[in-house]
Amino acid sequence: MGLEDLEPFEYRQIKIDAFAPQLVRLLAVFTNLLRFPVGVEDLSQDRIDDIEGIRLYFADTLEDCCRLLGGEAVLQTVGAPLQEECQRVATLPAHQQLTEWHGIEAYFYAIQALSMYVSSDENRVIPFVMRLVPQLPPEAPLLRATACQTVGKYASWLSNHEDCLQPLLPYLAQGLSIPRCADSSAAAIREISERCSSLDDAVIKLYDGIVVARQQHQVAGSTGEDFILDIKNELAILEGVCKAVTNKLKNHSSLGHDVTTGYISHLAQPIIANLKVLASPECSSSPKQLWSEISRLTVLIQFLIIPRTSQPGTPSRADFIVGLLQETWPMLDVISQKYPRDFLLNEKLCRLHKHAIRECGPGAYLPLLEPLIQQIVTNFSRSLSSPYLYLASVCIAEYGRSSSQTQQIFTMVTNLSSTVFQALRTMDDFVANPDVVEEFFYMAGRIMTTQAFQRLLVQSNLLNSMLQCAAIGMKLSHRDANKGTLNFLESTVSYSLELRSNPAPSANDQIIMAALERAIIADGQPLVTNLAQALLGELPASRLDSGSGSIAGVLFYLNRLCPNLLIQWIQPSLMAAPDKAKAAFLGTLHNQVTRDEFNSSVRKFTSVCERTRKLQAGTNGENRD
Repeated sequence: MGLEDLEPFEYRQIKIDAFAPQLVRLLAVFTNLLRFPVGVEDLSQDRIDDIEGIRLYFADTLEDCCRLLGGEAVLQTVGAPLQEECQRVATLPAHQQLTEWHGIEAYFYAIQALSMYVSSDENRVIPFVMRLVPQLPPEAPLLRATACQTVGKYASWLSNHEDCLQPLLPYLAQGLSIPRCADSSAAAIREISERCSSLDDAVIKLYDGIVVARQQHQVAGSTGEDFILDIKNELAILEGVCKAVTNKLKNHSSLGHDVTTGYISHLAQPIIANLKVLASPECSSSPKQLWSEISRLTVLIQFLIIPRTSQPGTPSRADFIVGLLQETWPMLDVISQKYPRDFLLNEKLCRLHKHAIRECGPGAYLPLLEPLIQQIVTNFSRSLSSPYLYLASVCIAEYGRSSSQTQQIFTMVTNLSSTVFQALRTMDDFVANPDVVEEFFYMAGRIMTTQAFQRLLVQSNLLNSMLQCAAIGMKLSHRDANKGTLNFLESTVSYSLELRSNPAPSANDQIIMAALERAIIADGQPLVTNLAQALLGELPASRLDSGSGSIAGVLFYLNRLCPNLLIQWIQPSLMAAPDKAKAAFLGTLHNQVTRDEFNSSVRKFTSVCERTRKLQAGTNGENRD
């Protein structure tokens, strides 16, 4: 039992006080162990990553000390030696100071690890730290990276101490051009942009400079892929800018229509202009250029939130998103067809539409639903790219509560299924496209758990085809594909039980229930054979009994639905199982035990089968010798 778990509180505090001197000494030891080794700049990135992983463990222990001693006490314990280390380094010759940064960096790392436990009104250590940051030597990128990280961690503190804030933004901006600290700089800019309202115009100007620099880089003849700022870091800064503008619009509700639309136009127009260029026939752009611009548009939709206001003519957030997509739709459609089989491009495009639907709501997005469905079906038929199936699942989830779009969405599912069935004809086809198998059956499972679509699927010819396809997909040695397939099967059988549990089913319910059970009975035997082989270890069994969609789950529900048929189907496949284990497992089926008991029985059975298989393999190996 740890100190944090001791009860009552008074006794725990007595013990903490008793151990406090040892904890303080531990802090000194750990801070010393956080130091990078001399010559770390010459190590490989893999080795530096290993060191960073070890430092994370030390950071966890520092947090433990905060929970015991309090954040302020730990901060004072770390902050005092930081000031002493700075004084020591300052007494060294100038040329030697540049190589004596390791101790200061270690203290900065410890201080940033404590940020959750330091109050926003702390006035002894953090002011010293923030004033020290711009004075640190620029020749030590790892020190600069940790300093930037510290600034980001204390963004909430900085929001209450604007006198410390102003010199930091230029320091962070300079770090964007230094490879080893660019990530930390971008993350810190994002954090302070969101939390420090006084920086809104400054961060907008910073991002404007990035946009201009990137455009000049492209005008000079570059594709833009070698631009000094990585797209990931640019998106982090754009996210911060969007949050800064959002906060300004929220905090100044009296701002008029022209100001709001001015901010929207200022951020959106460069993206729209770039999309027009990229969509033009004469533009020979790379996939990365295309998905980078789509990613910028996605950040805008996700993080630029237009607050509700009484100002006349001011657009709502939904109006902004729908209007932005309507303006860019022709360009996005052309772009999606330039590299139809580029997975990352398809993924970014589908992610854009997913966030658009969720951020503005399915009702506001409705004018775009028909062209979206057409794009999903057309692009998937050309590319067989699984992100379109994921986006279809999003549409099912978002519009599953609206009966007016039910048939439209189900027609989309029918067309997508037709493409899948044509593409996946042999086991080799399944092996070559495991992501398609995964997302297709997650989509099918979503249909089977969404009330508006369940009955349509059961009454269609799709269900039997899906069950037959699942019988092949289950054989894939691919964890996620197995998970998707089992999710669909478990949802299908549990829906049948749900219908049967209705004490007074309507005539239509009875028709649906009969059709579903006929489909399960017609195609159930090969599915159960596969499940049994998975238990024996002859097929993959990565999803044994966990979560929604598992071998145990499908068998459990089948045993409730049609116990006699299940026994009949499964017995021939279990002939190779050890007799005692087989008898115990079949007994579990006969006894109709609870789900937890059934899961336990499945685990025991597979464990015995695995142990027997290993013993037999060892015996066979000895015989060959």
